[in-house]
Amino acid sequence: MSIEDSYAFVHNPKSNIQGIGIKNGKYHGVIYEYKNISFGTLEDEPDKEVILSFEYNVIDSFGFDREDFGKQEFGDLLGDILVDVIDKYGTGEQFESDD
Repeated sequence: MSIEDSYAFVHNPKSNIQGIGIKNGKYHGVIYEYKNISFGTLEDEPDKEVILSFEYNVIDSFGFDREDFGKQEFGDLLGDILVDVIDKYGTGEQFESDD
């Protein structure tokens, strides 16, 4: 199964930012949003590897305990989804303006 089959964009009534709902797997039903996404490089290999950092806010825990969201597997899943979203839709920089 492709990572793109694991999530869907959902309306977030508490924010202007769309939420992302996890559609299957262990965290099925959880809705969250990304915040503070940044890109950087490793100091010793600036040409070879990009570091993707992000924070997130869980909008609907769907019955999970908050401590479940601190686990490495949850962070890895959100990272994989974010990479897929960026690959498909870009970073949004093309819509930003200095005007």
